[in-house]
Amino acid sequence: MQQQQLSAKQESQIVDWISKEISSGTIVRKDLIHWYTQNVLRRDNGAEPTLSPDLADDLLRRHPDLARRLVIPPPPSHVESAPIRLNRLEQRMQQDRRHALFGDSPPPPRQRAPYPEGDIIYRCNDRYAVRHGDKVTKYTKNPDGFGATDHPNEATALRFVKANTTIPVPEVFDSDWDRITLEYIEGQTLQQAWPVLTADQRSDILDQLRGYIAQLRALKGTQIGRLNGQGVVVPSIMMRSGGPFNTVTELHDWLVHPPKRLQSQSTYWHQITTQLGAEERAVVFTHGDIAARNILVRDGRVVALLDWEFAGWCPEYWDYVFALRGLDNLDWETLGLHVPDLFEKRYDLEYILLGFILTLS
Repeated sequence: MQQQQLSAKQESQIVDWISKEISSGTIVRKDLIHWYTQNVLRRDNGAEPTLSPDLADDLLRRHPDLARRLVIPPPPSHVESAPIRLNRLEQRMQQDRRHALFGDSPPPPRQRAPYPEGDIIYRCNDRYAVRHGDKVTKYTKNPDGFGATDHPNEATALRFVKANTTIPVPEVFDSDWDRITLEYIEGQTLQQAWPVLTADQRSDILDQLRGYIAQLRALKGTQIGRLNGQGVVVPSIMMRSGGPFNTVTELHDWLVHPPKRLQSQSTYWHQITTQLGAEERAVVFTHGDIAARNILVRDGRVVALLDWEFAGWCPEYWDYVFALRGLDNLDWETLGLHVPDLFEKRYDLEYILLGFILTLS
């Protein structure tokens, strides 16, 4: 059977896709390139393609700059190395980040266990994911680990979701202050798969997500914060945490008082607080980071929702705001435009106001 060739347009799309995956932290191997190429040809030609086993090698030979970026990082050591010398500005930025997450009570120094051996499948800054057999361990080299507690919030959240919903999530096998070991589930992220899904598959996935979000929102809470008792996290480049809060009003007061706020901005921040309001704001269980990279699909169906690190009890608009921020940048026409329909109610004003807060703070 004749092997199919890529058009110039298809090859450009594949190269762009690989580049984006590398930038997002995925360790792109040849089998993933083969999978995406096969699905591009199937999408465009409407038939099952026959690919050369050397397809990935040939593609990378034609794009040496891309090939040089396909670096599998060496496994890090759990033994702490000598600290990197930082200049005064870098030290101040590091202190600000730590204070934004922990206030005046940062975690104490803790001893690391050896990291598991296996295939590194993800790396972004100081975070890794390594597959070993039918398990995957996520760990961080950050000296503060995944937070101030002995076990990550994600471990608590995954067990809670599995016990109280039918949402597909990986099983938790073990966890510690700087890691969590989970069931490995085969699939691709929605970010990886969306460009090659059919219209029917896209519709089915959105229907599944709508049902899963409804299940989360049916779980009602009172106090606002993460499930393990830590404060709520605002996902952004400069993440910060506050609370737990007893009322939505307390949360809003904290949101509009970022550490670097200028006194001259008080009038504007007061207006934001007023517009956000607090009346009739239900507190519901919230994923906190519903993004295309955190939705795992296989054969056109959702097989897992991942990364429950920020999960907990938040105002009813919280997941709407951060789902829109996490999904609309993949493809507005086919995905971002439909995100509001995943919720029974729109929270567009909250989306605008929180975006404003994140930009200025």
